[in-house]
Amino acid sequence: MLMLNNLPRIRPLELVPLGEGDNQMYALRDPYGFAETVALPMGAAMLVTLMNGERTLGELRYEFERKVGKPISLPDVERVLSQLDERYLLDNERFATHHAKMIAEYRQLDVRPPAHAGGAYEGEVGALRRQLGCLFTCDEGPGLLPEEGNTASDFAISDKRLCAVMSPHIDLHRGGPAFAWAYDRVVSESDADIFVVLATAHTPLAGLFSVSGKHFDTPLGTVQTDRSFIASLEARLSIDTDAKEVAKIFDDELPHRSEHSIEFQALMLQYVLGGRRDFTMVPILVDSFHPFVLHNRSPSDMPAVVDFVSALRETVTRSEKKVCFIAGVDLAHIGRHFGDDQLLSEDRLKQQWTDDQQLMACACEGDAEAWFIHVAAVADRNRICGLAPTYIMLETIRPCRGELLKYDHALAEDLTSCVTFASAAFYE
Repeated sequence: MLMLNNLPRIRPLELVPLGEGDNQMYALRDPYGFAETVALPMGAAMLVTLMNGERTLGELRYEFERKVGKPISLPDVERVLSQLDERYLLDNERFATHHAKMIAEYRQLDVRPPAHAGGAYEGEVGALRRQLGCLFTCDEGPGLLPEEGNTASDFAISDKRLCAVMSPHIDLHRGGPAFAWAYDRVVSESDADIFVVLATAHTPLAGLFSVSGKHFDTPLGTVQTDRSFIASLEARLSIDTDAKEVAKIFDDELPHRSEHSIEFQALMLQYVLGGRRDFTMVPILVDSFHPFVLHNRSPSDMPAVVDFVSALRETVTRSEKKVCFIAGVDLAHIGRHFGDDQLLSEDRLKQQWTDDQQLMACACEGDAEAWFIHVAAVADRNRICGLAPTYIMLETIRPCRGELLKYDHALAEDLTSCVTFASAAFYE
């Protein structure tokens, strides 16, 4: 029961506009995955922005009327709060109990359930196979996958070994063909036993990295995580790294619970390799490099980065199995939705295309420092969310060359946002 002297606080959620106009709605979504997304009318969305934990219900009512210029009754304020509370969107004791219960249940799982099946991609097996198949055979796709039973060596087109691919992590509805170009190379040119997935963390990590030991379930089957590789990585990192810092990396399972950037790669791996041959995965989330950009310091100056890259490279070198890397990353995030002042224009989009081509050239040269410097030189004004994982991948494998396979963007109809992304292949 809500009391008039309560000081309601909204949880750290994302409030996203759904179109424009007089009847505009907003999506209130939980990036941590503890509550379902809800759609709010403009009035309720404005009320949510005022819930900072410092206003009583009466003060919320007063502030709403002052800012919006429309009356709102106290029962209406209570009704909105009650609905938010019911859906675990308020930061209060009820949510804390719910949160603790969900964390405990997740930690006990041996296999991570798919968090985005039925949303970002089809959840039913038949529909999902059709959806994924179309990503390859559509006009923008690379074409049919090789028939099952054929090996990578039957299709290899390079005298250099494929050591990594870059794949998007945008939802498949918008970025699907770019996924297909990356995974076409995985099937055609890689005979790897282990795929190390370095992907963007969209929620905070305990440290710079988070390695999950859980297997990843998909509607198409379960992708096995290579726990032996992870144990070797942890042992090597423990030699020169403080035990507490190592624990932050290998005990920080929770960020993986609802993260899509690795889930999409697990799904694609299962689709293209499941039933074709055995493989395992090493899921690694990488936190933001924004502090390095902000202080104009190269990641190579930071012991946490140097030690992890060194341990990862050594683990790969000493492994008796063949290893291929996957960077699950997107590129720029521009427009009002991401904090820019203006609607996106044709000139702005052309400018972004040019900048992205220059950035991808750095990657294809195998130059991790040039990749970072290109982003840092403009203070990451284009919000390159794949900055950190791609840097770690390039610095670890130091490829001889890279090849841009597909570049694309997802532009909102109202010109308030644009996300760019690419797929690429990297060779020793």
